[in-house]
Parts: sequence; C-alpha cells; structure tokens
Amino acid sequence: MENIKKIFTLKRIIFIIIFILVVIFACQNMSSVSVSFIFFSIKLPILGLILSMYIIGAITGWAVKRNDVKKMINSVQDETKKDIRQLQKQIRK
Repeated sequence: MENIKKIFTLKRIIFIIIFILVVIFACQNMSSVSVSFIFFSIKLPILGLILSMYIIGAITGWAVKRNDVKKMINSVQDETKKDIRQLQKQIRK
C-alpha cells in the first residue's frame, strides 16, 4: 500500500488529469491555423499547436522548479539573518 501512495502522489494525479484534458481538448480542435513567428509562418493543425505549447510549458516549469525557487529564497533569508546578526553586534559595541 505504501508503494502505491509513493507512486500516486497528488502532484502526479493532477498532472495526469490535466494531461488527459489537454489531449481531449487538442483532439477536438483539428482544423489548421497559420502560426507566424519572427521571419517565418507555418500552417499546422491546432492539435499540434496546443500540444507543442503544452510541452513548452512543461519544459519551462521543469526548468524553473519550485525547489530551485525555495533554495534561492532560503539563501536570501540566510544572508539576511547573517547581516542582521552583524548589525546587532555593531550596535552592541
């Protein structure tokens, strides 16, 4: 039972639900659209556009993980506490 709890975390369940909804939405939108970016234009099905944007968003989210942000915040907090201690020592002198 513990192994199942480790596999099916809340984060993974939410990911699976969102992924299924995105795939359903994408499959219901099969018409083609023209997408322009800087110097080129390409015509592709909305399905491809939706899935590619979803993948780009997932890669971006992975690149800027929450843990990285937490580490950065903790580092800044540690530096601030250190600075406060140094200032308190200077005041006491």
